[in-house]
Amino acid sequence: MTTPISELSNNWAASVAASEKQRSDRVMQNLPAQKGEVAAREVSEQELVPPLQQINEVLNPYGVQFEIAEGKPVVVQIIDTKSGDVIRQIPSEEVLRAAEQLADFRGMLFNSEA
Repeated sequence: MTTPISELSNNWAASVAASEKQRSDRVMQNLPAQKGEVAAREVSEQELVPPLQQINEVLNPYGVQFEIAEGKPVVVQIIDTKSGDVIRQIPSEEVLRAAEQLADFRGMLFNSEA
């Protein structure tokens, strides 16, 4: 007796989903920050490269990839591989501008002569 095509496709989808879940879990376990750990320090670009490469391997079939943008501070962008558009940027442009303005403001507050 043969198995109906609909059952095969359902099982295939479930097995592919389980395989992808296992791959993403394996990548997440290898990321530098552990669960519950507070990121109290700035992460360097060199520290981000290996985890982003692993994430890109998992996300490759979905048409997105993570990239590190040039400059200081370190900025990670999520890119649509088909169009080249930036889907999301971490930290966002707004946060970067706010941090810059706060740094300028801090200079005005604490710029005094002894």
